[in-house]
Amino acid sequence: MNTTHKPDVPDSPSCPTIRPRARTLLTMLCSTMISVGLTGCGFLKPAKSTARYYVLTPIAATQGGTGSLAVGLGQVKLPAYLFNTSLAVRKGTNEVEYLNSSLWAERLHAGFQRVLAADLATVLPTEQVRLSAWQSDDVAAEVYVTIEQFDVDASGRGVLVAQWRILSPGGEKVLKAGGSRFSSQGPAPDAGASGPVATLSGLVADLSRQLAQALKETPLPTRASPSPP
Repeated sequence: MNTTHKPDVPDSPSCPTIRPRARTLLTMLCSTMISVGLTGCGFLKPAKSTARYYVLTPIAATQGGTGSLAVGLGQVKLPAYLFNTSLAVRKGTNEVEYLNSSLWAERLHAGFQRVLAADLATVLPTEQVRLSAWQSDDVAAEVYVTIEQFDVDASGRGVLVAQWRILSPGGEKVLKAGGSRFSSQGPAPDAGASGPVATLSGLVADLSRQLAQALKETPLPTRASPSPP
């Protein structure tokens, strides 16, 4: 009986044989990659924001202005450390910390100017406080404020340091100039930013009262408020 012997033929290089152990390792690796991929999808979900946004607030108006005095209030200048959108907390003479979850809802220089104008309109006998853009014939005086410090410390004590000038219309003459330093104790920042923001708003009101007194003591031409268009 003739038996045909077939020679051993090695596996084709294009179809390698995967040994059982290697197949097991490959299966485990694939499972791990799938699990990581599914878990990673959870990482892609946006985290819920914990940020809170705050604005300075003016003092409550007891009555509207009744005088004809019109005042121009220029853009308030801030030190660079207050350009940050987060609330600044002073940790020491040379150190400032920012509360990353407590943010200003508007640019601080704009908010300061807005509230200072509202406070001036309340404490002055005036119907108009113009902001930034006006004609020299529209106002009796121009007010410019430069802030040097405006923050609270860890205990909640707020400080406002500012320099200010009162100019004649058109800025031709300095009618009066001075410096201000106000401080007020309020709630500590670790209890939330609402208390410190209220403290800072009160300091703006203090500055408005000082500016109003300076304007009252300065001889100013009385200009009729322009008629509405």
